[in-house]
Amino acid sequence: MNHLVIGAGQIGPHVARRLAEAGETVTVATRSGRGPADLANVSLDATDGPALQAALEGVDVLYLCLHASAYRDDAWRRELPPLERTVLAAAETTGTTVVFPESLYAFDASTPISATSRVAPRSPLGQVRKTLLEQRAASPAATVSVVAGDFIGPGVGQSHAGPRMWEPTLAGKTVRPVGSVDTVHAWTYLPDLAATMVAAGARPSEPIVIAPAIHATQRELVEAYAAAGGVDVPRVSPVPMWVMRAAGAIHRETRTIAQTGYLFTQPLRMDFTATRDELGIDATPLDVVAKATVSA
Repeated sequence: MNHLVIGAGQIGPHVARRLAEAGETVTVATRSGRGPADLANVSLDATDGPALQAALEGVDVLYLCLHASAYRDDAWRRELPPLERTVLAAAETTGTTVVFPESLYAFDASTPISATSRVAPRSPLGQVRKTLLEQRAASPAATVSVVAGDFIGPGVGQSHAGPRMWEPTLAGKTVRPVGSVDTVHAWTYLPDLAATMVAAGARPSEPIVIAPAIHATQRELVEAYAAAGGVDVPRVSPVPMWVMRAAGAIHRETRTIAQTGYLFTQPLRMDFTATRDELGIDATPLDVVAKATVSA
């Protein structure tokens, strides 16, 4: 099969390397044409419909691993729906399957999130994700949305489980997670997400697939990072949501985090039973993830 990965940020390189390791033909597309040095790269503006359609000729599966320019609902609303409309129109014409990484924001999180969970956004970001899911469902193009928890693992940037957690842990400094540190949360290891996206693209039978998730509290993540780094567990001092809401009055990105804060004050679980049983992909254990992260 012939594959095109658009985007070389957190997710795209993992997907592309997974495909390459499996012997598949894969190209990474970015605006600049710069991507992983060990893979084939091309320059492509995914918002340019004619150029995108030409790029998709002969492509079996497209993995759209792009995101908005800022972590704010106004940027998401302005950039993401028109981008995906362009992608869906081109994919419909060329008969290309489109695989999207998807967040939890659109779904009812009061029970474990599954492929049949109710779409019930509680934040402006969730409203945008709802719009995107509706566009995909309405398109004649074949699509798969692979739902992931908060990212964890090497290469993760702004995630709650990223450098803002493991760097102070290894330095013996106080770690300041947001919300409750002792409430279980769902974390998706980027290689597990990539494996699920590749498997779902190869057999796109369901429009929504749940990626594997590690279910652990933020305190357990700090402990896992400390164990992996061979250091003592540092002090953990959470930032309450009321502080985030207050700061959000003057700082837009902080306001966005506060608007999705319910995900860090109530238990969050994902039901990926179907992914494990049908695609054969399970969650990588937390200790393995922590070791890979701190040694990267």
